[in-house]
Amino acid sequence: MIEEERSKNHLLLAKELEKVLHDSNGHSSKHLVSNPVPWHQFPEPPKDKETGLPLLDVKRFDLTWEHIILSETIFDILNEVVLENRKQDILAAYGLKPKNKLLFCGLPGCGKTQTAKVLSSVLGLPLVYVNLTAVFSSFLGETATNLQKIFTYVERDEWVVLFDEFDAIARDRNTPNEHGEVKRLVNSLLQLIDTTTSQSLFIAATNHESLLDSAVWRRFDEVILFEPPTLELRIALLKRYLAAIRYPGIDLAPFAAQIENATGADVERICADAIKMVILRGDNILTVTDLEAAIGRYLQRERIISNSTDFSTDSGHGERV
Repeated sequence: MIEEERSKNHLLLAKELEKVLHDSNGHSSKHLVSNPVPWHQFPEPPKDKETGLPLLDVKRFDLTWEHIILSETIFDILNEVVLENRKQDILAAYGLKPKNKLLFCGLPGCGKTQTAKVLSSVLGLPLVYVNLTAVFSSFLGETATNLQKIFTYVERDEWVVLFDEFDAIARDRNTPNEHGEVKRLVNSLLQLIDTTTSQSLFIAATNHESLLDSAVWRRFDEVILFEPPTLELRIALLKRYLAAIRYPGIDLAPFAAQIENATGADVERICADAIKMVILRGDNILTVTDLEAAIGRYLQRERIISNSTDFSTDSGHGERV
């Protein structure tokens, strides 16, 4: 049954069955799914003292590598990380530890958060998403206390822990005008990272890696840069997101070439717009005109954003070019 479910990519179910099998045979070794919590029941998350908001959100995902398109370089690194975390017992026998602290850098929409979700699924572990909106408190020192609460919660079991927008809590301490609270927060964060004994996989994601404190980088086993997809990957993304509809005879390569700077999220939006055009006119076949219209809408959106950014930059100098 385990092998059958695994062949169907029902990884979470396969690993739960595997745990039952090993437990019944009296084995005490660490399994891929060590978290005994039922599917949607987890310990109550810690909350911010001032607002009462939960500091984190815990979810499970049923995803596979097929749910994300990555460069071969990134895919190889992540596969290595997964293998090491699955074989923690073997590494421990040689006095070694798996890579369990990853830093994801790159532009928004390039797949950082989605990759964290896929990793949690592949490893069969819940994803702990840290809510930075709730972590920051107006009370002096309370933000560092909230971080401590998060790490204490994480120590209770094994998870994939995602700190999104990591630059918000790991900002460079030497930045001019940075107040003392930020420096204390970064110091607390570094100490918590260094002293944690959790076997969880920690992932920090940022769109602004240049803002990170220099001491933060050394805490990570792997730093992965998510760049805008290449032409080959854009073609693959178009195929992925257009899979729900027929488009006979359409060569996607020229369209992929038109959206050179598009991220994965941009390609998904383009495809969704094109498919909606087809559905709303009562048809079931995508045409070249549909795809051209959707790409035209994307390019117009990018021009608006670019012009707005240019105006914002130039207005700081008192003039507009």
